[in-house]
Amino acid sequence: MKVVFSDRAYAAVLAETTEKIKTETGGLFLGAVERDTWYIVETIDPGPKSIFEVAYFEYDQQYTQHLINKVANLYDEKLNLIGLWHRHPGSFDVFSGTDDGTNTKYAKMRPEGAISALVNIDPKFRLTVYHVGQSCRYKKIQYDVGNDLIPVQYLKLKTPQRYEDMMQEMLRPHRNELQPSVSLNSFMKTLKPLFEDRLYIKKIEKPSHTDEEIREKVVDAVLSDIMFMSDEIGIKMAVIQQNSYVAFVQDTVDGVMKVFFAYSEADNKFFFQYEGENYIYEEGLLEELYHMAEEKSGIGNQPLYTSFQGQFEHESRKIINGVFRLIKSDRNGD
Repeated sequence: MKVVFSDRAYAAVLAETTEKIKTETGGLFLGAVERDTWYIVETIDPGPKSIFEVAYFEYDQQYTQHLINKVANLYDEKLNLIGLWHRHPGSFDVFSGTDDGTNTKYAKMRPEGAISALVNIDPKFRLTVYHVGQSCRYKKIQYDVGNDLIPVQYLKLKTPQRYEDMMQEMLRPHRNELQPSVSLNSFMKTLKPLFEDRLYIKKIEKPSHTDEEIREKVVDAVLSDIMFMSDEIGIKMAVIQQNSYVAFVQDTVDGVMKVFFAYSEADNKFFFQYEGENYIYEEGLLEELYHMAEEKSGIGNQPLYTSFQGQFEHESRKIINGVFRLIKSDRNGD
């Protein structure tokens, strides 16, 4: 197993470390995994609202979520979030208990795990790269730097013509004006039989901590499901952080679809609200239920979301036919 940095990605780590030379800092890795090689093409900076201290660092999560999508979509072959890095003080080049929790969350986003790297300046710049398995087992691995070591398809940017074609496709009524590619509501309806036993009928107590503290806790919990639903299923949705909750929001022809996520200190549990009911939530739950639904459907390797797509196309046709009927009636003076 090995890691290869593009010239740009490695330079970004050096630049961020130089800029925050007196404190901890970090960033996120975008790239691709091919066999046993991890190609890091871009390094995302941690964001202006990050916390930079001598022995502590925290990402600006709202900023990084936004920038990941922006940068990944510049490439012809969309990049994925495959890891992270941060600086440690002195020569401390192993992970803390807090780091273990963060690394575990990132490793669970992909079957292959994740890459996590540490920067030390003792006294020169030193980068130590680890592979993190889903069970949070670490393996130190070697890395190389150079665009010539990365397959050309991962470095290729979208062409101007590609963007023009995408614009035209998005302007077509059946793609943009009628329905997103994958419906959040249909996704949740498919999973509902599998989470109905998680119904929570008691009142959820409001948190005593500040809204921001609880909201960040909820963001950490739902992050892996956000990445799964966006990257693997193709659900186009906004992620809104407000008060002490997080919401998945999608505009549809029938209105706005929302799924709320919250945390209760009294119960020490996470919850999500769907169709006015509260259900107990756990990190990665929606991805787990999706795979369970796939198995129950008996469709083998065919992705379950292809059935969603067929449903949307059917719904779109009904809408179009309804519009045609209204036009015809109006012309006939009925």
